[in-house]
Amino acid sequence: MKNIIIILCIILSAFTSKAQIQIVNVWDGYFQFTPAVITIQLGDTIQWLPLGGGAPSMVHTITSTNIPLGAGTFDQIWQAPADTFFQYVPQVLGLYEYECTPHAISFGMIGTFNVINGTTDISNYSSEETNLIIYPNPSPNILNIDGLYSETEYKIYNLIGSLIISGKTNKAIDISNLIGGNYIIEMLGEKPRVMKFIKE
Repeated sequence: MKNIIIILCIILSAFTSKAQIQIVNVWDGYFQFTPAVITIQLGDTIQWLPLGGGAPSMVHTITSTNIPLGAGTFDQIWQAPADTFFQYVPQVLGLYEYECTPHAISFGMIGTFNVINGTTDISNYSSEETNLIIYPNPSPNILNIDGLYSETEYKIYNLIGSLIISGKTNKAIDISNLIGGNYIIEMLGEKPRVMKFIKE
């Protein structure tokens, strides 16, 4: 019995020692969460910190919009620079989407974090699962996507949430027919991604 307890303590210690605080900056001046997309391990803490540039009276929220079944919701009112940080510890695996409610539609101030199994070394995940880059941004005609290794479904929305374009791609999307402005692109598949881009 004593040996079993010792083994359990070792396993628990190994798990908790991997837990980290993952930083997301609240960027006032550009109405962004940076990084907007992040992958963390179960047991990690998400900590939002201010990144200057906005007016001191500017108010944001960190509000969950779409989270896994059984996960705790969050809705933090953030007024820079009075609020120095906000923390959330996910208890359920899966994709979490959140927004700044006053600026989600007008500026696309949204964020996503994906919670994976905390006992799995995150270094084992390929760039396909952890990194997705769109460029150039702003773009006049073609939006290139790095980090896709197979054909992936995508959807492009305007900032009021209307679906504008959908399709599949493995490297680039023709956006030449879009009206100039800000858009949200959602890359679907096993590891969904949500990003903002500008059409020139």
